[in-house]
Amino acid sequence: MWEEGTNLCFCEWNDTLVIRQDWGEQPAFSWPVGKDPDGMIDELLVYVKENHLPLRFDSVDEELLEKMRQDERLLPFLGAYDPCWSDYIYSFEEAKTFSGKKYSGQRNHINRFKKLYGEPDLRFLTPEDLPAVEKLLSGYEEEHADASPLERLELDATRRLLAAYDSLGLLAAGLFSDGQMIAFGIGEILGETFIIHVEKALRSYEGVYPTFYSGFVRLADTVAKKPLRFVNREDDSGDPGIRTSKMQYHPIQRIHKYLVHVHSPAAKAFPLPIVSAEKVVLTPFREGDKQVYRELNTDVQNNLYWGYDYREDYFLNRTIDDDTFYLDAQQDMQVGDSINFAVRLSQDGEMIGEAILWNFAADGSAELGCRILPRYQGHG
Repeated sequence: MWEEGTNLCFCEWNDTLVIRQDWGEQPAFSWPVGKDPDGMIDELLVYVKENHLPLRFDSVDEELLEKMRQDERLLPFLGAYDPCWSDYIYSFEEAKTFSGKKYSGQRNHINRFKKLYGEPDLRFLTPEDLPAVEKLLSGYEEEHADASPLERLELDATRRLLAAYDSLGLLAAGLFSDGQMIAFGIGEILGETFIIHVEKALRSYEGVYPTFYSGFVRLADTVAKKPLRFVNREDDSGDPGIRTSKMQYHPIQRIHKYLVHVHSPAAKAFPLPIVSAEKVVLTPFREGDKQVYRELNTDVQNNLYWGYDYREDYFLNRTIDDDTFYLDAQQDMQVGDSINFAVRLSQDGEMIGEAILWNFAADGSAELGCRILPRYQGHG
């Protein structure tokens, strides 16, 4: 689904699998699974050194994080999670019925749907239904004409998954009204969990989302080979509206997924020093830098040679404010992906630019970048 633009590839070695993809413009690996994960770690340590790459692992949960702390080969490492990508976990039984006081809102929405459109017509899809799904997606695009870059990317990914879901053994279901598909989803059963990868609906139909969600869960229950306990509706990608909606369904847990950078030089760099030169001073970032740092990141012309255009940043799937870029930089430093300095004319002066070390490779090399606000340029 997310192969496009991520340089996704995989390696099978000694009956063990590891997946590599770009995450935040740098490669990251899945934790090895299979016959010999321990041996695969040794292979990865050699691989990243020979190819001048960082060793980063994505989607690391708390249990795996603790396991990594016990492995001296991987120390030191830095890691952090962004709540934008934490998965929402729900009770399977509660999702089937929405029983109890806390689900009165969802039941009211479903009753409203039934009153307006009749009993829900929800069933598993077949390849013959694909034209109806495409018609639904076209209507969905019209309803979301102001979609963010990430939302548009996700819609493209949905179409790729739709083309392959049947061959992958996934479950797809649609909700119909008067013969027209008004909602559909794609999911799969893994262990005791029903994972929903895609949920799309026409919001012009009142109550369509809770009606489809609960119905999809009940459909999955009819084909499950053993009792299911959980529903994973995945992350909210930082969208405030999606976050509010998913919280209203009362998750029983949120699974945080850490990005971990092994042997990052940043692990030994903090607290950052203050570096003085003839005309400038480099210091750590400060709370008072937020507004200037936002200005630095949103100046499209000034960032041409920095290689960044915030308007095309898929990870900015939220309202941009003074915290946005500042918190992203803090996240990168917590993970160990970068060492960021504020450039100042004096130790107590305002931020006039940024100097950064990033893209650390296993051989100890890094890239250096510097950008200065236009009003301070041209003075040496």
